[in-house]
Amino acid sequence: MKDYNATRCLTALCLAGLLVACASAPKKPQPAPAAPPPPPPAPLAQTPPVAPPPVVILPQAPRTYVVKKGDTLWGIASLYLQDPWRWPDIWYANPTIKNPHLIYPGDELILGYINGHPTLTVVRNGQVVNETAAAATSLPVVKLEPQIRYQPLNQAIPTIPLNSIRQFLSGTRVVSKGELEHAGYLLRSLDGRPAVGLGGEVYARGLKPADGSRYNLYRLGEKYVDPESGDTLGYQATYIGDGNVEHWGDPSKVLLTSTAQEAMAGDRFLPVISQQLNQDYLPHPPAKPVKGDIIAVLGGVAEIGQYQVVVLDRGTQAGLDAGTVLGIYGRGKKISDPYAFDGLSDSVKLPEEREGTLLVFRTYPKVSYGLVMDAKREMHLLDVVKNP
Repeated sequence: MKDYNATRCLTALCLAGLLVACASAPKKPQPAPAAPPPPPPAPLAQTPPVAPPPVVILPQAPRTYVVKKGDTLWGIASLYLQDPWRWPDIWYANPTIKNPHLIYPGDELILGYINGHPTLTVVRNGQVVNETAAAATSLPVVKLEPQIRYQPLNQAIPTIPLNSIRQFLSGTRVVSKGELEHAGYLLRSLDGRPAVGLGGEVYARGLKPADGSRYNLYRLGEKYVDPESGDTLGYQATYIGDGNVEHWGDPSKVLLTSTAQEAMAGDRFLPVISQQLNQDYLPHPPAKPVKGDIIAVLGGVAEIGQYQVVVLDRGTQAGLDAGTVLGIYGRGKKISDPYAFDGLSDSVKLPEEREGTLLVFRTYPKVSYGLVMDAKREMHLLDVVKNP
């Protein structure tokens, strides 16, 4: 009986020990509650678009003007506006007229005002093209039914003088160095002469029948470099002439059908790209802020003046397209100041001053061609171009 009681006591003590051990054992740590997600960022305040300044009509602007052959829209606009590129702002466009901003020799332009806003309307063949706008001029109005007037585009006066840019639309272009290095090339003339002109026959290698039989001939020219970063933006491919393949082989035989200068061994053939000459450059400011530099002048000239073609270090990647208008500004020079007194530095950087205006007419990813439309003073390489 004593053994039985001893066993019961021992069992009870063991159970009590286990209970104490369980009560004192550390509890399994519980994960901390997840932090609440951060509140969404407050929406950025939308900057309202800046309204363009009012159009300034020149005091000597004619009330009427008859369009003549050889005129350009820019030239006519310069008779009316302080900023000729803003002529679309005063053009009263009639949606029933095809290409309402195109005008033709013999058209009469009439300056009027609608609700205080200047407008230009057109009288063509004795009839007012836009009835509503013409009413503001207090001239007799002929009731017209909506109609579409079709005329060949090449009869309309161009926006800018096309003769100044024609060779840079169909000829000279910007390429990568590899694009020319891997193109077909002129091996030699048939008669061994070092230079070949119009009507000459040459041997060429690397031409592909799949590219067609018509080629433009180019010579690797100036390298275009970003003046700030030093990056290569492209190379000028100087236009030499055109050629047609007369016989395929290795080498192929090519007849030079036109030449801007004599062709030489090593000149490169690129397939002709079919394109239509654009006469309808609608001038507009850049869609966003742009700032770049003039990095070259085309046409073999040293000075930059009106109707000179310049190369810019900004292209489609910067938002430029055909018709973009940019102001040209002289890069502010740093000069010494011999009259500085206490608190003033002995040198100062002059501000950028407006020198002219250009219109972009051909773009590439990193460079553009622009035609200088207005020149207030002498311009130079590395002058700044930016929003007008």
